Amino acid sequence: MRKTSIVCAFAALSISACTLDSRTSGSGDEGPIGETAQAIVSDCDYLNPVFWPPLALPVDFDRELLIRDVAVVDDPCRTTWSGFCPFGGTPGAWTFGALMSQMAGTTPPQQFVAEWLHQWEVPLVVNGFTAPARPGVRPVLIDPWLVASGCPAGAPIVGPGACPLDLQQAPFRLLATLNRADLQDPMPLYGGPPSPGEVRFVFGIFDLPSGGPLPATVILEYRLPSQRGGAPATTFDWANGFHKLSDPSLGPIGSPSYLAVLESLLTDITSPGAEPGALNAGSAIGQVRTNEIVFGPDWKLRESTLQQVGLGPNAALLLPDTTKQTPDDSLNASGVLDGYLDANAFFTGSTNLMDFTQTPVPPSMLGGESTSPPPPPAPGPFWDHTLPTPLLPVERHHFAFATCNGCHSPTELATPFTHIDPRPAGAQSGVSPFLASPPIPAGGPTGLPAPGTELTVPDPAGTGAVFSYHEPWRRVCETTRILNGVAMPFTRANGAH
Repeated sequence: MRKTSIVCAFAALSISACTLDSRTSGSGDEGPIGETAQAIVSDCDYLNPVFWPPLALPVDFDRELLIRDVAVVDDPCRTTWSGFCPFGGTPGAWTFGALMSQMAGTTPPQQFVAEWLHQWEVPLVVNGFTAPARPGVRPVLIDPWLVASGCPAGAPIVGPGACPLDLQQAPFRLLATLNRADLQDPMPLYGGPPSPGEVRFVFGIFDLPSGGPLPATVILEYRLPSQRGGAPATTFDWANGFHKLSDPSLGPIGSPSYLAVLESLLTDITSPGAEPGALNAGSAIGQVRTNEIVFGPDWKLRESTLQQVGLGPNAALLLPDTTKQTPDDSLNASGVLDGYLDANAFFTGSTNLMDFTQTPVPPSMLGGESTSPPPPPAPGPFWDHTLPTPLLPVERHHFAFATCNGCHSPTELATPFTHIDPRPAGAQSGVSPFLASPPIPAGGPTGLPAPGTELTVPDPAGTGAVFSYHEPWRRVCETTRILNGVAMPFTRANGAH
């Protein structure tokens, strides 16, 4: 049985609720896909022994899906350039500098990184929309890094006289690695080709003089490659590789055996040639995303992708791209956005949202920067139709949550801007309420998490609706589905970290 429940508790109706369900038989691989890019708590056929026998080795969320244990993210061998590797491993393998060097193709890595950073120093026009310069990038990040590299503060980092940044001094601290095989989807929400899933490295920017964390993150998001070691590889193959990390025989998280398995997987995803035929000698990088409030006012989210600059397919640079499924801020509550929302709404007779699927936002509407609203009690903006709105509360919220700034919104998702928090050295990153629910809570009905373990968020539009989420449970469900060899997603994944 595939089921999607929307809990809409209206204040005027006290405890009353409305529920919208889509159901199929218990095969787990047919019928419509339940959409989790809006307020839902999904049951899960693959965690329900009535439909599927339990895996011999259950999925461990912390060991194989969202890895943030300090024994991994502060591993002295792979996350530093110290060369201290008494139990084996590749020095610096999981540092920002090493990963960017592997991504750079034939461009010198220092230049590759500098060209990317310079984009915050100048105003941009992306898809016809303006993204103003964020001049704080210079005193907060670039100048301290230049000084640590033996260059004077204020020196140029691109063009004539550029002083190269020392990538071993890069002020980026690893916060977590994520196995997002759950993003595997034959029909992605954002459109485009089928998604094989992703692996992500989340870094926090830190203050070079003090080492203290800054409110800024950078996420390197790699598509799972179509091959491994020269042999074809599918999402199923990669999921099985990561599933080995849940095996307690490897020892605790961060043991030499655990780290060796993890490094082998990540190396085969991040190395040049991982995806034959891709830009920059086969880099599997999909996009690089940033989320910060230190380069200028307001929380800003941006996205960069490899793009050719006329020097051949192996000399592509990370250049600004549109923020996917996110209209430019200027289009909120506009006739242009109304037209898109109307075409996806129940009241028009459209079937686009009947099972909580959604057509991609038209490319012409996508902006190059997204602003996250301030936290309550500030009256921050949220995505909406012009008034009076014909949308049901879940329709507005469903669209908003699928956007970058809706997913990172204190009002829309009770998220304090980052889903994985910047951290000081030696401390584990905290996670947002969206990622904080227990992944396999006991005590719920068969195939469902226990009541009260989900995140509930009131509708910021003031309708009285309440939306509920259990994201770790959903990710465990989807990973279990993949490990059972089922290709069709049980829920439609969202892009949160």
